[in-house]
Amino acid sequence: MAQYWIVVILAWAGLTVALRCVAPHWDNVTNDGDLAYLPDRMTSVRGERLLAQAFPEDTSKSQVVVVAARDDKPLTGEDMQVLEEIAERFSHDAPADLPIVGVWTPSSEVIGKKLISPDRQAALAVARLTTEFMSTYNIPVLQRMERVLDEVRRNKELPKGLQLGITGSAAVGADMIDSAEESIKNTEVITVLLVVAILVLVYRAPVVVLIPLITLCVGVSVACDVVALLTQVNQLKGFEWFDFKVFKTSKIFIVTILFGAGTDFCLFLIARYREELAKGLIRRDALSAAVTNVGDAIVASAMTTICGLSMMFFADFGKYRNSGPAIALCLFVALTACMSLAPALLRAFGRVVFWPVPVLPRATPNGPDTVMHEGEDLYDVEERATTSGRLWSKISYAVVAWPGVILVGSVMLLFPLAYEGWHCRVSYNLLAELEPSRPSVRGTDLLTRHFHPGETGPIIILAHKPGAHFDTKEGDQEIARLTKTLYEVKGVETVRSIAEPLGDVPGLANPFSPAGRLKLAARRHRQTRSTYLTQVPVLAGDVTRFDVILDVDPFTNAAMHVLDEIDALLTKLRDDKESPWYGVEFDFLGTTAATRDLKAVTQSDHTLIEQLVVFAVLIILMLLLRRPAICLYLIASVLFSYLVTLGATELAFTWYYPSFPGLDWKVPLFLFVILVAVGEDYNIYLVTRVLEEQKHHSLLEGLRRAVAHTGGIITSCGVIMAGTFISMMSGTLRGIIELGFSLTLGVILDTIIVRPILVPAFLAILYRAQERWTVGKPSSADQRDPAVAALNGSAAVAAMPHASAASKGP
Repeated sequence: MAQYWIVVILAWAGLTVALRCVAPHWDNVTNDGDLAYLPDRMTSVRGERLLAQAFPEDTSKSQVVVVAARDDKPLTGEDMQVLEEIAERFSHDAPADLPIVGVWTPSSEVIGKKLISPDRQAALAVARLTTEFMSTYNIPVLQRMERVLDEVRRNKELPKGLQLGITGSAAVGADMIDSAEESIKNTEVITVLLVVAILVLVYRAPVVVLIPLITLCVGVSVACDVVALLTQVNQLKGFEWFDFKVFKTSKIFIVTILFGAGTDFCLFLIARYREELAKGLIRRDALSAAVTNVGDAIVASAMTTICGLSMMFFADFGKYRNSGPAIALCLFVALTACMSLAPALLRAFGRVVFWPVPVLPRATPNGPDTVMHEGEDLYDVEERATTSGRLWSKISYAVVAWPGVILVGSVMLLFPLAYEGWHCRVSYNLLAELEPSRPSVRGTDLLTRHFHPGETGPIIILAHKPGAHFDTKEGDQEIARLTKTLYEVKGVETVRSIAEPLGDVPGLANPFSPAGRLKLAARRHRQTRSTYLTQVPVLAGDVTRFDVILDVDPFTNAAMHVLDEIDALLTKLRDDKESPWYGVEFDFLGTTAATRDLKAVTQSDHTLIEQLVVFAVLIILMLLLRRPAICLYLIASVLFSYLVTLGATELAFTWYYPSFPGLDWKVPLFLFVILVAVGEDYNIYLVTRVLEEQKHHSLLEGLRRAVAHTGGIITSCGVIMAGTFISMMSGTLRGIIELGFSLTLGVILDTIIVRPILVPAFLAILYRAQERWTVGKPSSADQRDPAVAALNGSAAVAAMPHASAASKGP
């Protein structure tokens, strides 16, 4: 790169422009949502297929609900007219491409009476959509509904005291997508600003700031365009099987990881370049030496993250399976830029790289503390002359002097947090992720004052068995009995079926009462039969439907627990040979069912991916270091750091949010993959430097010098990495905020505790034992090492940094 730097710069410039011209725009190829990417075997996916076959006229998968309510008295006729007007305006002349099945209002046949609350202080208008609740196609529906509400508020004076709100599963999903887009924009801007600010504060050299910034802006641009192009490969003839997807929220991880890790790569390269210049090498040779000396460590550390993210390819959940490899590919592009474009830029900027403080070969400025003695390098001078150097020198002496005490003390101090992390709670409550100011949150709060929260997301049960004869009198009776049985499950509020389409308490209808006549009319109504009993000839009598309304929020763990109870009940009936429901297959649809499937799939994926990530990182460490004991300990150290971080994060958010339901379900896995992989980066930098120093010094002195020499640069890189992750906390989705907080905390913990304390302390114990086993007693050369002197009881630990000029290894 040093010889052909002009070619390299031109090549990257040309590639960036070319890809920008041919690649589709990122927003045009990205997807969103979670439930659309579940495996085909899950009950909610099977249920959707059966629903489309058996009830082709009702393919509703999500809802937008308009709530009209009063807090002080029942709704008036004028209030109801306003709600009907909203529904009429919404559906009238609606674009044909909107995914709307239909709109229910209080005036609708059969179902209309159930859209008025028992206290008659609220009523609903329900728009049913064919898309899943987090589909981007729901956004135009929400925008149209909001425009209608604005028009009603503007053009017609609302009755005094009438409140309007929007809720429903599709409204929640649209707010989540909108929040995710806000988070992406905020993260991109704040990440760049934080990286620039930290680089300026740490290095106070403008060009040193520009080199990583230019490199990574080019790397991110090229990486995103490559990923966008890959999404179009399946349109080529013969490549239809290549179904590669990328998601909007992946941009957050791409930006933060590439800027964080990429800046680290650049700074390790720049730091070594500076060190080689201080040895007296000319710029070209110093750059070649820097790339040679740190190249293996940088590539190996990057590969831990790349391989760790790539392991997500083996997940069942489609969002994991696509996101992990996409982020890994982007990091590989960034690594390539850091190892080629960054050196070329260093060569291009020449002498001004470190301006205004040039690096002078073997400089001898002022006083004895800054004199470079024979056999020393720049770090030996800085160890004595700078505040940072003296600090890390003292830390290195202390860790090598008392490794056992420091190691045990640190572990015992952090163990309670690790225990908390092992037992952390995880939440799948999507509504809890949104800010209270979001329209769907306010609308849900308005609805739950008068209706059961389960109305926003009913559980749909489809019963299917060839030859079941659900359309006969006997079948109707069995459906009525099962409807009554479902009420026995705690948490079930209402059950609607062909026997009880209005959700009334099961029982005989009195034909002489108004309620009884209404129930009988509803049972015979054409819409009732087409809703709860298939009218498809090939499936006639084989499929029936139940709608179950719970008394809890459909997004919560409590709702999934109720569904588990229902599932157990129906499974028992299906397997009982004496039961009329023997052999019937039950499938579940709706928000709660899909969320439960999501939980099952992701929990299984977590276990598999965690094992694969640990195995992949361990293999890389073994290939690089070839020291099994050290490699296993490095893995153990980052796993311990992960548990501590997870526990601390849960405690922090539990304290901040009084009704905190648990960490977002995505946090543990992404934290594990990123923290384990990134955490090993710093371990690799340290241990490779230890091995390098031990070629010229004893085991313990080599360890001490490596800790002192790498302390400043690794801490700077850790601060930069943490700075990129903290930018995720500028978003509005609680899950992204939690992940940003946990990653920031994890990187800081790894930087100030794991890398400078836990790892060196273990290595000191290991090397001390190794020297005793192999030699029996310290050699005379070792006795000259200040580290060994400290281990042998020297009380002059505090004075050792001042003697470092005289401490030479063999």
